[in-house]
Amino acid sequence: MGNLGDELKKLIPKGFAERKAAVITRLEEHPETKRIKGTFPDRVDNLTHPTNYGSLSRHLVSFDNCRGCKDLVGCQNDHKGHCSVVEENPDDDKGLIYRLQKCPLLLSYEKRQKVMGKIKSHFIPDHIVNATFESIDLDPHRSAAIIKAMDLCENFEVGKSKKGLYLYGQMGVGKSLISGAIAQELASQGVDVAMVYVPDFMSEAKDAIGSKTETVLSKLEALQNVTVLILDDIGAEYLTTWTRDEILGPILQRRMERLVTIYTSNLTIKELRQHLINVKDAAKTMDQRQHEKKAERILERIEPFAEVLHVGGRNRRRDNSHNTGGKL
Repeated sequence: MGNLGDELKKLIPKGFAERKAAVITRLEEHPETKRIKGTFPDRVDNLTHPTNYGSLSRHLVSFDNCRGCKDLVGCQNDHKGHCSVVEENPDDDKGLIYRLQKCPLLLSYEKRQKVMGKIKSHFIPDHIVNATFESIDLDPHRSAAIIKAMDLCENFEVGKSKKGLYLYGQMGVGKSLISGAIAQELASQGVDVAMVYVPDFMSEAKDAIGSKTETVLSKLEALQNVTVLILDDIGAEYLTTWTRDEILGPILQRRMERLVTIYTSNLTIKELRQHLINVKDAAKTMDQRQHEKKAERILERIEPFAEVLHVGGRNRRRDNSHNTGGKL
């Protein structure tokens, strides 16, 4: 019977040594392997030893996948959104360890989700909720309002900031977009924000008239207590005595002198006053003087606590229906 070692050598496929050498060469010549050697010169003696083939090869595959990756959807790694990193092994002064960590794309996505989780929107289009100051064109007709909005965000302090903004102007000039950018910026700072399209919210409330369903009540309470409330397009709603006095009034009453409220409107403050007086069922509920008092009471909860700013310019909503890209 022959030597056992000789017998085992016969089982090794022909050319195995050459293929093994080729693998080692590829590992050695990989840019990431060279970087590892330069970063950890005292720990790479056995970097391409056969016992480390698996770990190093998996690391290099992950490295190559990440290098060409552009988005999470196209991630080629086994653990989506994770990349392999190499570190010193704390239990072996000559060894290295490879571990998975979240890649920048996943971290960015999670940060974005966290920000969006801070924004509670009701009946607001996605392009408004997702607006940023970087996406808004700073033209002369609305630059003052945009700068004031940015100042509000920069100087905002939870529990201390009390004054909001009343942004008014013609349709399509970007009032809602500016308020959406405020929501994004404050949410990125960890501030909870609610943004409500007033006409649709009032319609929902009106449908629940006389009952104040649990859904409406829970939303009402949320709007009364959220750190920053954005009431989008106030003045465009179908307003009744009940929605004015039982919905809008209580929201603003709880917030004044306590929490920041931001408004967008097509109406000046003077025009908003008339809107609050001329509710749809005015003749059926109380006399004119009473409606005027109710309107004044609501304005007293708005004017002292919001800086009134005009937003001018062209109707970008119409222009952007033919736009191929760029800032809004």
